[in-house]
Amino acid sequence: MSLSEQEQRALREIERSLLADDPKFGASVAADSTFSGGRGSVTLRGVAIAVVGLILLIAGVALAQVSFWFIALSIAGFLVMLGAGVWMLRTPNTGGSGEAEGKRGGRQPRDGSSPSKLEENFRRRFEGNQ
Repeated sequence: MSLSEQEQRALREIERSLLADDPKFGASVAADSTFSGGRGSVTLRGVAIAVVGLILLIAGVALAQVSFWFIALSIAGFLVMLGAGVWMLRTPNTGGSGEAEGKRGGRQPRDGSSPSKLEENFRRRFEGNQ
């Protein structure tokens, strides 16, 4: 869902005032913020692993009446779901697939020393206004 023109203007005004009041904090917030809401990257692989864990959990609970050994299956399913969630939260959000970036030749160092193109455009736009 895209923002209306009025909302975009209000957001730009807030960004300008933040950068004007405290440039160091504004730059750190602009560099750390992502539209996905955090550092994690939800991928199809992570969701599939979580679904497999959920299936194991439900199967273990459903079959627990047959034998108590199936409780171990439900515990394993829970651990698989937990592991998938932690893995998705700890995976850095790249904003796109690594294969597409590799084909374009736009690989950047993993140490974060080179800012992304979006950050460069953001800085260029607001340095010109000051």
